[in-house]
Amino acid sequence: MTARAGTWTALFGRSSLAPTVFEVSAAGRARVREWLAAQTVATAWTREPHAPAIDAWAVADGGVLAVARWGRSADPGEDPLPSGLHVVGFGTFRLLTVALGVPRPVRPLPGEPLVDLDAVTRAHAAASPTCPDAVEQAELLATCVDRPTLRLVAAALHAAATPGRGAVVAGPDRRTSPAPRARPSGTGTLAG
Repeated sequence: MTARAGTWTALFGRSSLAPTVFEVSAAGRARVREWLAAQTVATAWTREPHAPAIDAWAVADGGVLAVARWGRSADPGEDPLPSGLHVVGFGTFRLLTVALGVPRPVRPLPGEPLVDLDAVTRAHAAASPTCPDAVEQAELLATCVDRPTLRLVAAALHAAATPGRGAVVAGPDRRTSPAPRARPSGTGTLAG
């Protein structure tokens, strides 16, 4: 990860873990953690013996993962996540660059869909930490104890956030309540 002062690459770097994953530099970890502490977002964590400690925050189209490895080294055949802070999702990355005042890329990154940053910011501000979708998103991120799982979760969240597919985190025009919507008669039924 190269770092040039005054650019987004001073705090974030593209990760080899998955196309939608960014690594937070050592210099940026405190700033990201301070921002996370001020947010009311769904969180989850895992603490399993012989596995890294994982803290996860559901943000926008992905979230932030804190991975703390200690103790034994990986067994042959294992593909553990490295310790550090990882941002999952292009929308989450863009939201963090704005929130932290970091100059962001002016063009979409390879594989990045066009992101309406105002819509992402509004959806984040309206997100509820108790929304079932957000809780599920945080819990899903907290399962990422190795590279294959992170790749799978990052791909699933990216697919869900891609236009034309269902959203993982409800936007401002969607209900965040677990209450079902009233369906018009004749739709969504086998008899309809």
